[in-house]
Amino acid sequence: MSFGDYLIGSIELLAVAAAIGFGAVRLRARLLGGWSGASARLAEVVLGISLLVVILELVGVVGLYRPGWVLAACLIAGPVVGVVAGGRPGQGPALPALPVKPVAMALATAAALLVTFHWTMPTQVGLDIGMYLPNTTWQNAPFAARFVQDAQVGAIHQLEVLRLMDWFYPQNSELLHSAGILFLGNDFLSPLINIGWMALCLLVAWSFGRPYGAGPTAVLALGLVVGADMLLLFQPGDAKNDTMGLFFFLAAAAILVNAEAQRRSGRGQAGQEPDEDDGGRGPLRLLSRWPGTVEFPTAALVIAGLAAGMALGTKLNFLAPVLALSVGVIAVSAAGTRLRTTGIWVVSALATGGFWFVRNLIEAGNPVPWFNKGPLPGPDQLDIDIREPHNVADYITNSHVITGSLFPGLHDSFGLLWPLVLAVLAAGIVLALLRGATPVMRMLGAVAAFSAVAYLFTPLTAAGPLDHPTAFTTNLRYASPALGLGAMLLAVYPRFREGRAGDYLRWGLAALLVVQAVPIWDIGDDVWRFKYALGGIALTVLIVLVPVGLTLLGQRGAKPATLALGAALAIGIAIGIGWPRSDDYIDGRYQADTAPSDFPTGVRSALAWFNEADPTDSSFAVVGGRAGFKQYVFYGNDLSNRVQYVAHHGKHGAYTPITSCREWRQAINDGGYDYVVITPDQRTQGRSPVEAVWTGTDPAATKLLEDDLTFVFKLDGDLDPSACGAGARPEAVAG
Repeated sequence: MSFGDYLIGSIELLAVAAAIGFGAVRLRARLLGGWSGASARLAEVVLGISLLVVILELVGVVGLYRPGWVLAACLIAGPVVGVVAGGRPGQGPALPALPVKPVAMALATAAALLVTFHWTMPTQVGLDIGMYLPNTTWQNAPFAARFVQDAQVGAIHQLEVLRLMDWFYPQNSELLHSAGILFLGNDFLSPLINIGWMALCLLVAWSFGRPYGAGPTAVLALGLVVGADMLLLFQPGDAKNDTMGLFFFLAAAAILVNAEAQRRSGRGQAGQEPDEDDGGRGPLRLLSRWPGTVEFPTAALVIAGLAAGMALGTKLNFLAPVLALSVGVIAVSAAGTRLRTTGIWVVSALATGGFWFVRNLIEAGNPVPWFNKGPLPGPDQLDIDIREPHNVADYITNSHVITGSLFPGLHDSFGLLWPLVLAVLAAGIVLALLRGATPVMRMLGAVAAFSAVAYLFTPLTAAGPLDHPTAFTTNLRYASPALGLGAMLLAVYPRFREGRAGDYLRWGLAALLVVQAVPIWDIGDDVWRFKYALGGIALTVLIVLVPVGLTLLGQRGAKPATLALGAALAIGIAIGIGWPRSDDYIDGRYQADTAPSDFPTGVRSALAWFNEADPTDSSFAVVGGRAGFKQYVFYGNDLSNRVQYVAHHGKHGAYTPITSCREWRQAINDGGYDYVVITPDQRTQGRSPVEAVWTGTDPAATKLLEDDLTFVFKLDGDLDPSACGAGARPEAVAG
């Protein structure tokens, strides 16, 4: 990519951000009058990204997903929203923001710096060698690239034959990744996106506690969640979508908390204790009216609903937390307003999260094809799983697994003091559930508790062979909605907001965060080598110190022009640094000699061939688990190669292995493929893949590589389906 292309793409992205940002800021000011500071910025981020996602969906679903059309749509929609919203702020009491002690502010800033610096390390690994985690190379990145290749976001892109049916997953995250690809022509921004979501999670924490002077405490507490290895080692530098979903789920909660605080402030009730709020003293009186009710402002319901929909439209495991939040919002709505609340919430959530489920309904006859009981149809899939699909609840009474696998996994993720960390986070849930200061906080305690229980029963949370849950640590991230909400609820518990109790809690959280982080410095892995220190410092300054510094300058009376100049300078520096870094990324990504040690041997050999041949604008057929999970490495540096897992299309979006030579060869011909990459999977059980026989026995196929049951063929013409007599028998596939 030339500097001119990079600069034009960067300018286009900035133009999109400016147009959408203008509309979001004006709309927030009109809808949430009285909001200011971090809480206002949070609402603007939710509005802006929601608007962008809707625009991308509307442009893409009609097959116009091209840079010019998307740019034009954003440049029109953003200003139109801003003009319609008007320049006059809406009416409303000022959102309360209790003062923060300088020491508390310093602790929160230090925590943000520590967590962000740690996230910069794996981020730079992704920028060095490429995004290698299985979910990224198997699902997230191929979805994003295919949106751009097809100029279409509504079509199903089937990736594998696993029972997971991941092609029906919601894809808000992949849609945003595709926007970077659309304008830059490559995926340089993708390894950087998750560290941005993490920083926004810290903004959520501050906003959640801000009305009660508990922002610093909330940042420290949430740092224990986003700084844990369950996210730290599996999100930055890759295109996985858990952190984005976590941001929007927590943002919905924070907006509701701020809306309630503003309404109570208007009635002079902002600082009341829980028993005063409920009309009397004592736990019995409290429980008799639990959780209480609140009349939500329409605007806050809309924005919180948009955030909840964004979470649901990002990752399927947010279904239970978002459902619990939806029920909770309706339950605590004041009598006579529940029907209105339900309508506003559902419509808002569907606006940002419903697109993918409508697509599923059209393609499969079922918005959630994994649940095909009763009258709901669904695709028939073979019982092929990436791992045995156990969940944590399967082992809840198994002391051997608990002590031998689950406890060590928790130690690896949360550090030496993991029991104390989990106890602190659980305390936030319990205290909010039983003694939360307001109806919304008590409701959120119930939501967090339900989410924690739902995690135990979530599929794949303890995946792996029976009594050996090898995926437990990796999939601890599914617990992040409950743990993140518990962290923020702890911060706003009345007894911890101020005084010595608040000081003790903040210092205690800071100590836990340091202990959790210390083992990282002893790891000899490339992720933590000091060669990344300078880049880590630069990223941390841009992500944390620049926004914090500009905010403090604004609070001290700096002129808007000065703040704008500072922001423009930071953006200019980031773009300037990005140009040579993007070149290094494109040249160094997905090289066989730098692939991680767990990269499959045969696929590594195929990648070495690919690096040397450097095919572009070619079409690749892949089959088998190893190739399916790593298919993104064959898209090429310019993402011009079209890669498709080849299988049998069935009713309601089913995708199952092809069981005959004739059908295989016809499918290869129909796809017009130039190359075929064939690897083993669960069906072959150590045998050579039968597709290699079906392909290799045809004169039109030239074998370029064979290593560790991995084959690469070049096709010089159509295969002959009628010459399949010597092919393998169908029963060999079922193995």
